[in-house]
Amino acid sequence: MKKIFISISTLVISLISAQNNNETLKREFEKQRAEDIQKFEMYVSKNYGSNRSEETLKEIEEQRASLAGFTSGNQPYFYKIHDMDQVLNSNSDALQGGNITGLTGSFNGENIKFTIFDGSTASTTARVFANHTLFNNAPNRITNKESSSFNYGDHATAVASFIGAKDFSYTFSPSGRQVNFRGIAPNSTIDAYAFGNSTLPGETSPINVFQKILKAEPNISNHSYGINAGWDIGQVNGSNAWIWMGSFTTPSTSFDMQGSYIINDRFYDLLVYSDPSYIIVKSAGNSFGMGTNSFAPAAANFKKYYKNSSGNWIEFATTETPPPFNCSQGYDCISPGSVAKNIIVVAASDRITTNNGRYTTAADVIHSSYSSAGPRDDGGIKPDITAVGTNVASATTQNNSTGSNDVETGSGTSYSAPIVTGIIGLWTQINKQLFSGSLLNAASAKTLMIHSASEAGNIGPDPQFGWGFINAKKGAELLVGKSNNTIIFNDEILTSGSPNTKTVTASGSEPLKVTISWVDPEYPDVDNNTPLSALHNSRTSKLINDLDLRITDTTTNTTYLPWKLDPNSPMTAIKGDNTVDNVEQVIVDAPVSGRPYKIEITNKGTLKNDSGANAPQNYSIIVTGFSSVLGTKESGAISNIAIAPTITKDLVKILKAPKKSTFNVYDLSGKKLQSGTISNDQENVDLSAYNKGIYIIEIKTNNEVISKKVIKE
Repeated sequence: MKKIFISISTLVISLISAQNNNETLKREFEKQRAEDIQKFEMYVSKNYGSNRSEETLKEIEEQRASLAGFTSGNQPYFYKIHDMDQVLNSNSDALQGGNITGLTGSFNGENIKFTIFDGSTASTTARVFANHTLFNNAPNRITNKESSSFNYGDHATAVASFIGAKDFSYTFSPSGRQVNFRGIAPNSTIDAYAFGNSTLPGETSPINVFQKILKAEPNISNHSYGINAGWDIGQVNGSNAWIWMGSFTTPSTSFDMQGSYIINDRFYDLLVYSDPSYIIVKSAGNSFGMGTNSFAPAAANFKKYYKNSSGNWIEFATTETPPPFNCSQGYDCISPGSVAKNIIVVAASDRITTNNGRYTTAADVIHSSYSSAGPRDDGGIKPDITAVGTNVASATTQNNSTGSNDVETGSGTSYSAPIVTGIIGLWTQINKQLFSGSLLNAASAKTLMIHSASEAGNIGPDPQFGWGFINAKKGAELLVGKSNNTIIFNDEILTSGSPNTKTVTASGSEPLKVTISWVDPEYPDVDNNTPLSALHNSRTSKLINDLDLRITDTTTNTTYLPWKLDPNSPMTAIKGDNTVDNVEQVIVDAPVSGRPYKIEITNKGTLKNDSGANAPQNYSIIVTGFSSVLGTKESGAISNIAIAPTITKDLVKILKAPKKSTFNVYDLSGKKLQSGTISNDQENVDLSAYNKGIYIIEIKTNNEVISKKVIKE
């Protein structure tokens, strides 16, 4: 059957546009940073005056470094850290030990580089203690990208160890608890940046975390920090207090940004859409239950405060009704900045201590009492996934210039996020082995993670656990299934008005399950001038391109719909038309063995790119629970032919193309550089003679013409 594909000229234009977008992003991030700094100087002048002590100056500089943005009332908000059990709980040891059927060898992060953006409990600009004993199994495992004048940081060191600590045993005193350390990817390398605003070595001006991401160009990055937009613990007049981070008008009117899609989320979505190879993993936050005196024993006598229009803290009067505590209904306290569509947001659960640390049922996964819950205010499913983050062991260090070889136990979504980051790294390592060096991208990593997740909480997705509990082993098995064609796992392209369909025969031995996800353009209608009243519980969908997934029983014509959440009652997922998520999953729980089922992907309206122009939409799809594929019509989709690796110094391979097909190599100007005929299942294309840059390889068969981008380093 004839397939429709993007022309080479269209692809060339889109790639040139992507390069221009990178410069546009740099300018937009710098403009926003400059505006924020100007507002911050006005804020400092207004709130601190001119007579400043050494302690006050230190406080101002720390606020400057941790500045995350401003509300529409010009009130600043600041980043803060989100703080062998995890290996066993997530089944990562099956990958580390080489116990996955169909794979060769073990997977411990060899030739995988992670990038972390982190800090310390004392500063948002701190370094990983690279000389820690837990990183000394190989030289140069940790590379700090920040100034050598920065102190080492306890939090950054802990996060790095969850990803990459070597084997290490330790007994804590006086509890007597013995732990066996191992990071998820103990043979990987890590580049480390601070998430706070700082001037990098060789640079002349400070930059923020979004500018650092552009500079680092990370494939897999971890971000264990965020802001708190509801109740938080702070200091007022030198005493600990509950402070309301939203707005309040006496006697009882309040607005907040919990669950809101703000400019920070827009920037994350911009980054990933600009380069879909960026897999950004972020902590959900630790604000569940804050604002109630039962949150912690020390909080029993905290007074409660809000800021008035002048920016001064005012104690709530007995005649005023304070806002309810965070997630008082069990949902709606996730941090803004952690609800972006194109990133992976991680919640925390307690350690699984039964059944030798193994997951057996959904009841094994206990929501950690502090772990922030979604959904996004439009009903979007956030967080995306859950991993263990409570009472877990890690490396740590003194927050000073010399560092120390310490270990500790701690809790937080800061500690669950790097587990997911590490597992995606191992999946990437497996993908490289199976598919000639190919990397996972943002959409394929999320699709794999969600499709392989174990059930947690209520059936289906929910606002506390997302799509479930991370399962490293199942994800690896799906990659093996892709390699031996027992599952469908493709990157495909949808063109407006032209449905992509597949008809499969159900195996009947398991549910027929389909998951898709896509990198969606950023939602543009938010900035620092958006008032809290407009952000608060906004139900306007943040989707730009709304793809629809359906499964139809071809015998009964029964149509199965995807999961979705009702933002007004999200604890139990429902089935229906999902208009807010860039992930859709449809399950036929008990398909009839041997019966054909049609899988169809369509879209509403007209598909757009991030410039608002008409454009096709890439997406990733996984299908399991079938015995055979009866037919496909995939507009722009490629079921078998692949090109790998997509980043190379010399050779790339054209895989599974029919013999006697032809190929052409073009540069970004459209100039043809090379032509050839395919005579092998793995046809080599030599790019070693060309300059570094982006090239397009076009393959022509009797039935299709496909074009793929490759990068020559």
